[in-house]
Amino acid sequence: MGLRVNGTLVEDPNYAAFHGRRFRQTLDLVRKFGGGDLVEVGGHPWVMTGILATDPAVNLLASVSAEEVTAWPEDLPVERNMYELQVGDGEPVRFPNYSANVERTLFPIEGKADMVVACEIIEHLTRSPHIMMLNINSWLKPGGHVVLTTPNGSQLENPFRVRPKMPSYRPSVYSRHNYVFTMEGLTDLVSACGFEIVEANYWAPYNRRGATNLYRAAYNVGPAYLKQKLAQTLCVVARKIEDRTTASRLPRCYADDQGWERIDGRTGVALSFATDHG
Repeated sequence: MGLRVNGTLVEDPNYAAFHGRRFRQTLDLVRKFGGGDLVEVGGHPWVMTGILATDPAVNLLASVSAEEVTAWPEDLPVERNMYELQVGDGEPVRFPNYSANVERTLFPIEGKADMVVACEIIEHLTRSPHIMMLNINSWLKPGGHVVLTTPNGSQLENPFRVRPKMPSYRPSVYSRHNYVFTMEGLTDLVSACGFEIVEANYWAPYNRRGATNLYRAAYNVGPAYLKQKLAQTLCVVARKIEDRTTASRLPRCYADDQGWERIDGRTGVALSFATDHG
């Protein structure tokens, strides 16, 4: 089934097949929490966008994608352009796409969302993922939900690993995965940005090769610790409980000696964290 964005065929069958189970699990959560007016962060390559845009429970309010920019400059301007997406022979769906650096710029969108979905995005950010979470906070209605998925940083590469396999966030260049979260680190980050955690799930949505497919059977029947070690994906659903333009504290995933910045929504300039993070 063809997927076209602005008239261009963008379907990638291998990508769609590999991530299919995760897409279905995410859509189940979207429906569970009511769908409604929805913003998707990181639309490219648009497969999940097509699933959301054509689901009866969802009105795609907007997407946020840097229009294929992978090495975002810090001064990337915010641009709003209308997109048209068509799945197969279905009716085209039109929605605004906001192109911006979501971890360096706080910016509004038109309208308020019931839900924001940000799947497999946060691990690509290099410097200030709390800014993305503060953006999501500002786009949501009071009580609205965010659904986040990201690779599990404590899975079974080392049976006894309980810490992330990568160091705390530090200034760096954009690359494929800059950080992988543990559940504790992810929920702490989200909670610092005006949300309360509703669900924190461990998923195993991807097929493994050879004998490692036995991990799936162990994941399905195992105790909580084994699920944590065998899960490939973290999924967090959180509810907005307050408006915030700054994080309430320095998130645990940040190195506390690097002079990390926050963006003050009142002035639009970068300021040092003024909180006690001891």
